[in-house]
Amino acid sequence: MKIRILRKDFSRNKIITATLFVFIMLAAMLVSGAAHIVVTLFGSIDSLFTRSHAPHYVQMHAGELNQADIDAFASSNELVKDHQTVSMLGINGAYIYLGDNELSEAGSIVENSFVMQNHAFDYLLDTDSSIVQMEDGEIGVPIYHMKQYDLELGDSVRIVKDDFSKEFTIAAFVRDVQMNPSIVTSKRFLVSDNDWTALRDHMGEIEYLIEFRLHDPDRVHEFEAMYQASGLPQKDTALTYSLYQLLNGITDGIAAAVIMLISLLLIAIAALCLRFTLTATIEEDYREIGVMKAIGISSRDIRSLYMVKYVLLAVLASLSGWLISRLLGHLFTHNIALYMGLAPASVWNHIVPALGALLVGSAVVLYCRFVLRRFGRISAVEALREGVLQTGERGRQAFRLSRSSLGNVNLFLGIKAVFSRFSMYGVLCFVFTLCAFLMIVPFNFLNTIQSPDFVSYMGAGRSDIRIDLQQGEEMEQRFNQIDGYLRQDADVTKYASFVTAAYQAENAEGTYENIKVELGDFSVFPLQYVNGTAPATEDEIALSTMNAQDLGKSVGDTLTVLAGEQERTLTVTGVYQDVTNGGKTAKGLLPYAPDQILWYVVNLEVADGVSVPDKIEEYHAAFSAVKITDMDDYVSQTLGGLIDQLSLSVVLAYGLGIAISILITAMFFHMLIAKEGAQIAIMRSLGLTAADLRVQYITRAMLVLLIGVVLGTAAAVTLGQGLAGALIPGISSMRFIIHPLASFIVSPLLLVAAVTGTMLCVSMSMNKQKLTLTAQ
Repeated sequence: MKIRILRKDFSRNKIITATLFVFIMLAAMLVSGAAHIVVTLFGSIDSLFTRSHAPHYVQMHAGELNQADIDAFASSNELVKDHQTVSMLGINGAYIYLGDNELSEAGSIVENSFVMQNHAFDYLLDTDSSIVQMEDGEIGVPIYHMKQYDLELGDSVRIVKDDFSKEFTIAAFVRDVQMNPSIVTSKRFLVSDNDWTALRDHMGEIEYLIEFRLHDPDRVHEFEAMYQASGLPQKDTALTYSLYQLLNGITDGIAAAVIMLISLLLIAIAALCLRFTLTATIEEDYREIGVMKAIGISSRDIRSLYMVKYVLLAVLASLSGWLISRLLGHLFTHNIALYMGLAPASVWNHIVPALGALLVGSAVVLYCRFVLRRFGRISAVEALREGVLQTGERGRQAFRLSRSSLGNVNLFLGIKAVFSRFSMYGVLCFVFTLCAFLMIVPFNFLNTIQSPDFVSYMGAGRSDIRIDLQQGEEMEQRFNQIDGYLRQDADVTKYASFVTAAYQAENAEGTYENIKVELGDFSVFPLQYVNGTAPATEDEIALSTMNAQDLGKSVGDTLTVLAGEQERTLTVTGVYQDVTNGGKTAKGLLPYAPDQILWYVVNLEVADGVSVPDKIEEYHAAFSAVKITDMDDYVSQTLGGLIDQLSLSVVLAYGLGIAISILITAMFFHMLIAKEGAQIAIMRSLGLTAADLRVQYITRAMLVLLIGVVLGTAAAVTLGQGLAGALIPGISSMRFIIHPLASFIVSPLLLVAAVTGTMLCVSMSMNKQKLTLTAQ
């Protein structure tokens, strides 16, 4: 009997069944796909870290160091398993030419360093995840550059400075556990020992990575405190194993989170469709349900008859979604495979995505059981007497044609139908709201990250050009040269210089930890603060959100800082957002000594009509060994990998939003037209044409869509901002940089076109509507 009921139901409701199947399948596919990304990501990170023997603690340092002191510290520390000091030869991008590119790396924000293969740990790997050695004349190029410049094996890399020139052949593309992600602006090129020595003799500045591997990586924070108390070099950035894991996983982790968000919206849409379908089915079968109750069939048995269909539908759709996600798995994990390599598949690579699809199917079944509980409230006597479920229509008195100012009767009847039964149309409205939300949030998230104004989330004010001077020989002299040049440059309308220096701050445990503080005049290029304002005196400091959280400080609190040998108590005046340097930075006006300086930054703005690219080229010719960046490109270069991943998510979101709007519109109005067959017949007998009725139904759809788009857009620019901001470490409150054309015109018009086209197709069925009245 159940099989006959299923066959009859499937043949009667083909469009509805197919639509529900597609929604559940898509939700299962995306949940399974997101789970596949997460499992693959963790496995690949673990494999990369294992194969490369990643360091657990790294202290960067530029300047002189005493290797004997480092060796003595390591040998006497019981936590240390192994240690090494890596020499990196930093070469200005202006001297590096990649592939057939006639332009150098001068305009890139990337800090390029040339290294030899390490002998103890922290190995650079090739694309087969094997430790690679370079022969003389060969070079290993970072994956980032391969993708950025579309390089291939056998292409050349030229180093040219004055009368020195050296050409390399690309023999491998290297994965670097420390500097893989695009968000890390330092990259390591691998050359042979002889070539490294030749380069060092002609150019570049040495920077060191003092690296340690521990017996127990979980004790890295304990080791960090020991190192900071040792008096060894620690002016520059210190990095830990967990931070490397975060940096390597952030790009694909955010992509997985966005896909999961999309899948959750799809599940919500599927649930709404199920509710509407089940409610409509109960209304349609109301008399038959009454008959079954009258002859003694229990509510539980009646519910099981209806549940069979939806259990079967959920199982088949979830299984199909899981299978499709397996077939398309390479699309989800392409970026992971490129930058980290795919780890050997474990049992979890199969179990977790399958559990995700199973979770979707189970949620559908449980929701169906919840909706079908209303069988217990149906009275057999009432069902047999009334024949139809009395849902009621509100607002009849409020909508009278005689009181309407609308000249078109069909428009009036369409509007009246929506507001008279908004409880039913509310389901469709909410789906349209979710569709608009689904399309607008990922796009605005991407637009915000791509915008030059996103620099405010990177701890800097908006400017035209940024000049970076990293630690090295004669850094202060070069800074003074730049400062003097800018003072005389008539094209510069304003500029500000900042120096970042190393201090120690007292944390919540009462011990001191390293803190990098940027010092300068913060009123020239003002920064947006989440709370408070910029520091104005030497006794004030502003903290990034992550630093404020770690130190347990908020605006108005005091922070003890060691400036040289002097202990100073500073008042926290502001908290700002910053995704650079691990999200841990600070700003102040403290005094500093030359040996505390880590780097200089100069921001400047040029006069209207002055070409920024030409100005950058002029500065490159005037200043050597500095990094000069067009701020319009600064964000896109720093977050390039994340932007690529989000671009795919935006395409997916738009495709799903339009597809969902088409499917839900077709399902909803197909059922509605069938349900209102008698009313349609009455109106046709009164002289209304099929075109008149089509206008009424399209009016209903457009009105519901309009309300849904307005609500969805409002939710996208409010709730959506909070969701997006929570995905990026270092951001506590994101404000979308909205693209008005895409958000308020293109997206709604795409939905309008999709819904209108669907309504024209669906309403064609009214041409075949017979002019007969159905007895009620």
